[in-house]
Amino acid sequence: RESKMKTHNVIVAVAAAAVATCAAPADLIDFETFGHGEIVTGITTGSNAVTISALNPNRSHDLAIVFDSMLEDTADPDLEFPWATGNLAADTVLGKLLIIAENDVDGDGDGFIDRPDDEGSRPAGSLTFDFETGIAAFGFDIIDVEGLVAENGSIEFLQGDTSLGAVTFAELVDFDSDLYDPTIAFGNRSANRVAPISASYLGVDSFDRVRINMGGSGASSVVHILGRV
Repeated sequence: RESKMKTHNVIVAVAAAAVATCAAPADLIDFETFGHGEIVTGITTGSNAVTISALNPNRSHDLAIVFDSMLEDTADPDLEFPWATGNLAADTVLGKLLIIAENDVDGDGDGFIDRPDDEGSRPAGSLTFDFETGIAAFGFDIIDVEGLVAENGSIEFLQGDTSLGAVTFAELVDFDSDLYDPTIAFGNRSANRVAPISASYLGVDSFDRVRINMGGSGASSVVHILGRV
């Protein structure tokens, strides 16, 4: 098994309503070329290189790793297919997920964590995506976010080190929010697709860094990037 950066180019049409209003095609990041427990530092989508990093304030390590949701008898059954609730059907195959590693045990030093498990402390930390070229929108799937009070996560958008704004998970289920999505349902073993959030919503043309702050345990799956700049 190799632990080097994996690259691939996939063009897809997801979130059809958002794609229809976007001048550029949609790019997709997925982690299907990675193995269960593999440490992830970057990936390429289209012509855009993406550096991926994790911050875990609860441990001495900061690792973004892959979790294969199609496996059974893993260290975290809550991230195993099928799903219990959310706006994605129970039988939606999400495949490889990205998590903040709770442990860094790599017995044979091959770049794979032996028993992948997501950080269960609150807050769990963050996953950051740094894009070589600015993008105009960002959407993703979020798995096993159990509750808004205990796991009050958010998505922060930045240009370099400058924060352009943040959207909390709570806003996605708040009827008074501009980003309210009545289809989203958080809960144990939930799987939700968050529609792409545009740079124009933040009052800017683009951003080149996105940070997903995880209030508790959970995983991020497919990342939909609309409108390369």
